[in-house]
Amino acid sequence: MLARGALCRLAADVPKTPHKLPQLARLVRGTLLGRNATAFPTIRAFSRACTAALHARRSYATTARATKPTATVKKAVKAAAAKKPAPKKKAAPAKKAAPKKTVKKTAAKQPAAKKAAPKKRARKVVSPEDKEKAVIRELRVKALKAPVSNRPYSAFNAYVAEMCGGPANKGTTLAASNKKVIDASSKFRTLAPAELEHYNHIANEKTTARRAELQAWLKSYTPDQIKTANNARALLRRKLAGTLKKKKYPAHTNKLHDDRHVKQSPSAYILFLKDRYASGDFKGIKPTEATKLIGSEWLSLSSSEKKNYQDASLAAKAATAAA
Repeated sequence: MLARGALCRLAADVPKTPHKLPQLARLVRGTLLGRNATAFPTIRAFSRACTAALHARRSYATTARATKPTATVKKAVKAAAAKKPAPKKKAAPAKKAAPKKTVKKTAAKQPAAKKAAPKKRARKVVSPEDKEKAVIRELRVKALKAPVSNRPYSAFNAYVAEMCGGPANKGTTLAASNKKVIDASSKFRTLAPAELEHYNHIANEKTTARRAELQAWLKSYTPDQIKTANNARALLRRKLAGTLKKKKYPAHTNKLHDDRHVKQSPSAYILFLKDRYASGDFKGIKPTEATKLIGSEWLSLSSSEKKNYQDASLAAKAATAAA
């Protein structure tokens, strides 16, 4: 009877839809527990069977009513869709064209050509004339070039410089300058003594200034350098003698007079040579021939005759050392 009452109550409270199976299981268990029906073996077995059946069934519905929407629902969905504006589709960004890959063509490797052996430079054959020119260039460097001339400044030079020089005569032609020099030379001959004295005074001042400048230039070099320069100048005079048309000797080849240079005392033979030249016996004879004759005479002198010249040479050396 207890079981019948539980089933009746269960039938009254069973949900009408099959979607509420979990609720049905809870209802069965609650009814049985409320009436203490689980104490009976039959009811307990029934409860277990219901629970097993509940777990074996699916918990979701598959009926047509649950899956298909009604006409009312369809109308509501259509009305809501009509009210909402369709979302604008974003334009897809334009794809950049991929740069074309340039495939470099690899040229076929050619075998490296053998390097030609470097050609040896042929030695330049220097002619005797070129050698002589090179020697002269070297001598000119050693000879040194003085800033001013050692020649004295004359009154005529002062007068011509005053008449033909100055800014007023700049830019004149060569012919006009030569004409002015000729006119100045003719006027110089007719100068009064007072005017000539004036130009002589100017010339003396110029000469003194020149010599002072030349001495300062000489002292800027050592005595050995001045000696080397004089030797080079002497060689240039010998080598270039007769090669110039207007001048007898080339420029800057005069001997440089240096006060610091210690003069060598003459030897006995040099003293004898000077005496023989001073006698006048060798006038009109070439210096080379005269030197040969004097040398033979020196060899033929006796010891007593040579002693006179030797004593004179020693006295000259003593005087040079004392100075």
